[in-house]
Amino acid sequence: MGKEFVKHIVYRLPVMKDYVYGRKVYRKYKRTGQAPGLAGFLAANSSRFYYCPQSESKAEQTARLLRRVDILPAENDSFFYSLDCCKTLGNWKVVYGNCTADIGLLVKSSFSQISNAQEPKNSDFLRERRTLVDALRAYLERARQIPGVERYGKQFAAIESLFERPAESFFEALQRILFYNQFLWQTGHTLNGLGHLDWVLEELYEHDLASGVLTREDAKELLKDFFRVLHEYYWFKSAVLMGDTGQIVILGGCSQNGQYHCNDLTYLFIEVSEELRLPDPKVLLRCTADMPEDLLEAAVDCIATGIGAPLLSNDDEIIPAMLSCGYEEADACNYGTSACWEPLVPGISCEANNSASLNFAESFTEMLSGPRFAEVKSMEDVLKLYEERLAAYIKSVLTPLTKRMFEEDPLLSLASSSALERRKDITRGGAKYNSLGLTSVGLGTVVNSLLNIKRLVFDEGRYTLDQLNGYRKNNFAGQDELLREMKDLKPCFGCDDVEVVQLSRRIIAFASGEFSKYRTRLGGKFKFGLSSPNYITGAQKVPATFDGRRDGDPFSVHISSSAAVPTTELLSFAMKLDYNENRLNGNVIDFITSPGMLKQNREKYAALLRAGFAGGIFQLQINVVDSKTLIAAKADPTLFPNLVVRVWGFSAYFNDLPEEYKDVLIARALESEKTA
Repeated sequence: MGKEFVKHIVYRLPVMKDYVYGRKVYRKYKRTGQAPGLAGFLAANSSRFYYCPQSESKAEQTARLLRRVDILPAENDSFFYSLDCCKTLGNWKVVYGNCTADIGLLVKSSFSQISNAQEPKNSDFLRERRTLVDALRAYLERARQIPGVERYGKQFAAIESLFERPAESFFEALQRILFYNQFLWQTGHTLNGLGHLDWVLEELYEHDLASGVLTREDAKELLKDFFRVLHEYYWFKSAVLMGDTGQIVILGGCSQNGQYHCNDLTYLFIEVSEELRLPDPKVLLRCTADMPEDLLEAAVDCIATGIGAPLLSNDDEIIPAMLSCGYEEADACNYGTSACWEPLVPGISCEANNSASLNFAESFTEMLSGPRFAEVKSMEDVLKLYEERLAAYIKSVLTPLTKRMFEEDPLLSLASSSALERRKDITRGGAKYNSLGLTSVGLGTVVNSLLNIKRLVFDEGRYTLDQLNGYRKNNFAGQDELLREMKDLKPCFGCDDVEVVQLSRRIIAFASGEFSKYRTRLGGKFKFGLSSPNYITGAQKVPATFDGRRDGDPFSVHISSSAAVPTTELLSFAMKLDYNENRLNGNVIDFITSPGMLKQNREKYAALLRAGFAGGIFQLQINVVDSKTLIAAKADPTLFPNLVVRVWGFSAYFNDLPEEYKDVLIARALESEKTA
């Protein structure tokens, strides 16, 4: 107790806060392989670290930070973009991240309009807005004093326009978006989405083309530089792993009139992604069964490069699911995603959709370790006992989240139409939607384990429950043949089999019912989905299970199969799951195919995807790589320095990944090649 008290007091000192933040930055920079030792890094940058102290007003705190940050423009021919990685805000509560601001407000409005809205002069919300806008303007004036400022004349004029009027050109809009984006990162927000840019920028793009201000090639070069500058500070922006930045551009989709809406920018963003082949920023393409054929083929061509983009999101399934969850139609048709794949409505949502991870296997192994498991007499008894444990587990996860409060957020409120309309901070009731989302892992492990129990104990009578569980508790030592048999189970999770589908739907429906019992602090719902970044970390403390896992072995990834299952069957299985109401927080089918297979069957893959959209898949991502390349790249990283792979909801350089993630990709590639 004494040591903890002293630590608490010491770490409240400003110099110690700066030191702690410096260590956090070092841990990120270390992943680049260019960092010196911790002591050297801290010594070299000791005067630069600044963890802005708390104040009553978050806007005033932000203003103080912006007066202190160093202005360090990224090297780029087209845009001004600066981020001082050594300084950030101090926060007591959780910072609302994993979200997308209303980028359209930054393009079609101005800070002058936003900060001069009619309301009482003593309004705290108005005062916060004006304080923040004044701080942003002061930052711009300070930027005008940096050496070499003459090269940024056009860029600073575009930023200046943000304070006075709506954007009048394609270039202005892009520069204004970047100016706002840099401050999201500067103030400690993480996983910052980029919005529905082909829709937001469409009018300005077409106007510039028609007036001769811009050609299509000019626009492509601007977008390439836009991507390049966002890729700067890649190491700092990455959250858990390198590449995990949340910088996703949303493209295309079904509008409120029921028609698919895309434009030349939709194609242009995909072309830029394909040509640059950077792992970040990423693109997500909203799809429907009747989307243009050539757009779907363009997406397949981009995916064929191996960059893991675009992620494909099915409006025919997602929009109805959002309606069933309580979103209004206009908002559902304007959905974007938070970070990876989780649907939300940009600018009017305060929905942290990665608030926690639901681990289906954790409650399952708790059941296996309890005294009542050996006493069950039927498979139905096993299922009911599991549901009992799952309900208790869900309660333990959701109850703390019902009290979650985020830091006030004047910067995000500045780009929130609902916050401006309600005159409240986006985290204090200014958002229209206030749900919280959870990702999930381990469902495939539970389903396959239950199927093996049914087969080995109740159907074939080869083991008693106590015998089988004894082997499991001993981590299946000396039981390699049994372990292989369990692992090779067919049909299994991911197979289009009546029993597999019914069991999966039962568990999902039960979890949905339990989730519906809880509400967030602001009255929002709790949502979950069948995708998660935690298929390795969430499995590390989970003991052996009856699906052929030993202690700590990874779970299967998203909606996929641990065994070799044809892609057509995996899609057919996914079509039969229910994603409505609160089950819509990301449901990604994830499979691997070889470059040769995809390129030789381009039209067939496009047809397969279109059939999947019509049949009811939710989302889908593809890794295009073969096991031979992955094995060689792991053995000698210099052979494939630019090899990009899809990890969970983002793309990353293979060489930047921890070894356990490389191993999972290799194992999955080897398994997928069995069905080729």
